[in-house]
Amino acid sequence: MAGTAGTNDPVCWGILSTANIGVKLVIPAIQTSQNGRVAAIASRDLAAAERLVAAQAPGARAYGSYEELLADPDIEAVYIPLPNALHAEWTIRAARAGKHVLCEKPLGATPEESIAMRDACRDAGVLLLEAFMYRFHPQIRWALEQAASGAIGRVRIVRSAFAFDLSDRGENIRLSASLAGGSLMDVGCYPLNFCRAVFGGAPQVVAARVDVPAESEVERTMAAVLDFGEGRFGVIDSSFALAWHQFAEIVGDEGRILLPRPFTPGTNETVVRLERDNESIERRFAEANHYRLEVEHFAECVRSGAPLAIAPEDAIEQAQVIEAIYAAAGYQRPW
Repeated sequence: MAGTAGTNDPVCWGILSTANIGVKLVIPAIQTSQNGRVAAIASRDLAAAERLVAAQAPGARAYGSYEELLADPDIEAVYIPLPNALHAEWTIRAARAGKHVLCEKPLGATPEESIAMRDACRDAGVLLLEAFMYRFHPQIRWALEQAASGAIGRVRIVRSAFAFDLSDRGENIRLSASLAGGSLMDVGCYPLNFCRAVFGGAPQVVAARVDVPAESEVERTMAAVLDFGEGRFGVIDSSFALAWHQFAEIVGDEGRILLPRPFTPGTNETVVRLERDNESIERRFAEANHYRLEVEHFAECVRSGAPLAIAPEDAIEQAQVIEAIYAAAGYQRPW
């Protein structure tokens, strides 16, 4: 692996591309983290990388290709916010270069890609994490703990949705077949991941439908019922054709837990409501940057050698369930 840093030194990060999520959220999270710093940014447009370095990471190196960044011996970990179809290629290249990898969701565009990514990182002795940042937010950890502890009885149903309207953004990469777009591949990943986190595994049976408008290269709306066995169900939907909304609800036989903004709570206080026995308890959480919590956890594991909170096998299972949802809907993935 790259570098000869000590256990107390910040992890040196490299950023592959100038994608918006990195510019607006992840680079600032790394720069304000307690144990990491952005040491290099790469773009196929060197000028774009130079501008981003000047604006957000003074002193970092700018590269005009991803290959140059991966060849930098000082870079210990890379963050990959590239389009879905490029995740596997650049994760595998990064692993072979000895870099730990934080890759945006979905990890791979197919289960086979996710397995190949896991294997490449395992063989290289580097860490691999699918970037579901919401899992590191205190409200999610608390909700999952309450559900697991029996605070609402036996969990029977998880309902969750995430949607926003892309109808006037036809050139968006999320709508590209060649880049592995689609609502389930983007926003629908979150409700699915949340259901799996609550129930602790994959559904046994899946029923689903998707909507593919005539002018669209990919599905723009998805709805699915996930049967986890023993009377436990997940009901999820996602869309690029509806007004922005998100929520998650965990329903047990003695109560329920409601999260109004489970996936992108923003920088304000968040509130989770637990209802039981005709009582409603509001658990309030102070502002928390779940991107920073994610990168700090990752860097801590890089330095300590401890296992990640979420193993790559979870991402493989996620990819397998995405494939099962598409198959149940009769949707032929166009990539």
